[in-house]
Amino acid sequence: MSGTFVGMPAFPEAARTAVDNPTLRGNLRHATHTIRAKRAGAVAELADWAELREAGRRIKDHTLRHLDRFLEQLEASVTAAGGTVHWAEDADEANRIVAELVKETGESEVVKVKSMATQEIGLNEALEAEGIR
Repeated sequence: MSGTFVGMPAFPEAARTAVDNPTLRGNLRHATHTIRAKRAGAVAELADWAELREAGRRIKDHTLRHLDRFLEQLEASVTAAGGTVHWAEDADEANRIVAELVKETGESEVVKVKSMATQEIGLNEALEAEGIR
């Protein structure tokens, strides 16, 4: 069974390991209680919490329904500001685009910000396969 992210174990395997770790369990229990308490405090401060939450859900749903239009607006804004937008159909294409951009500079080493998106597409591994550190 493959992992969720490149180089990571599959969830069932990772979960079994995590469940056996008493420090991790204690930290998770503490974090969960802290987050729940802070959320309860924030909710209690607002009389219209449910309405605000519903409004947020509607905005999110609207944005997702019209994501193509919003992405095109973003592209237009980036282009107008002098930037370039690259579109990719999938992770492999995105990785190829990034590797080509790096190679065009003549460099073989890059610094990037860690992000879930680059983790999910396996960018580090793709760059490494292209000889880019």
